[in-house]
Amino acid sequence: MWQQGPEAGTFYRNLVKLGIGFMGKPCESACMHCKGRGGGGAGEKRPVGNPRKPVSCHEAMRVAQRIDEWRKERGVDLLITFGGADTPDYPGVFDEMRFVRRLYNRRGFACNGMAMRTRAELDEWFREAKEAGTKIVFTTFYGTREFHDWFAGRDGDFDLMIDTAKAIAHNGLYNCHTLFVSKSTTPYLAELSDILDALPGKKHLGYRPILNKMEVLTDESERYTRDEYLALPERYRKAHHYPMGTRREWRDHVLGDRFREDTRDERLHTIIDVGDVDLEAFYARPVEAFLDEVIDAELAKRERTPTVRELAERYGDRRIDSELLFTLFDLHMEWMYLWRQEHPGFVPYYATIE
Repeated sequence: MWQQGPEAGTFYRNLVKLGIGFMGKPCESACMHCKGRGGGGAGEKRPVGNPRKPVSCHEAMRVAQRIDEWRKERGVDLLITFGGADTPDYPGVFDEMRFVRRLYNRRGFACNGMAMRTRAELDEWFREAKEAGTKIVFTTFYGTREFHDWFAGRDGDFDLMIDTAKAIAHNGLYNCHTLFVSKSTTPYLAELSDILDALPGKKHLGYRPILNKMEVLTDESERYTRDEYLALPERYRKAHHYPMGTRREWRDHVLGDRFREDTRDERLHTIIDVGDVDLEAFYARPVEAFLDEVIDAELAKRERTPTVRELAERYGDRRIDSELLFTLFDLHMEWMYLWRQEHPGFVPYYATIE
């Protein structure tokens, strides 16, 4: 769901991109970087006590199909993306793969957190995924067997992911492996890289830092100083696109307006969860009436949400002398976390930063 909307065109109230999501099945892992996130994959963006509601894949597709048909009939330029959480392991997922290929040419998905399967069952599962139009599959590894299983929160997860990678290759699909880079994973990266390099098939190994999430901040014991980071093999540092800096450097970067965010942009992109939609009302009225409510709610949320610069002015001096490295995304999430503690019950807009 990372595609950007059209730069120019005929938009409905400046809505450029609409992400349509649904809770298909909760993840069967409990990975450390997600642990504590309530209500499924988007729990960090939801009010306390309002977890995501499960919705069938086919019901969610009906909603997306109706909006897409309206878009075509009205001649509206709107990128519609679609996806289920937390893991692609629910009835109808192969129909979803066919649907999203037609909708916006999505041909890949992430597959951590699936149910345990034998190698033969995985071969068959990914054969069906290939027939449904899948070309690329994303997997994440945290270390070698013992550490990975501990990090993922379930025994056997590492072996499942290795068998998954083999089944992906067996069916001629492309493996895109992500390896987390942090203080605790560092001792395992070389051996893990060798294991993945030796697997059959076409593949890419990408390395990325463990990032803060909306409501889960990475323990600072996982972070490097600049000297520690530069001492890492170049392969681990150069294979991701996340610039690293200290708290002071990022605060000055933001206050110097050397970045761009979209909190106050006129062009809108937003996400709906089908589990929150009153389906009877949705089908009983025009699509425009539904989108008006979505857009009005988005505008109200953005108006109340502080800009990244405002957050930096308020929280940027916090532990300013720390020598640990962060991404700008990390600090934005930390500042938003602090702001949300002062404004309980409100779910803010999370800006896209460039």
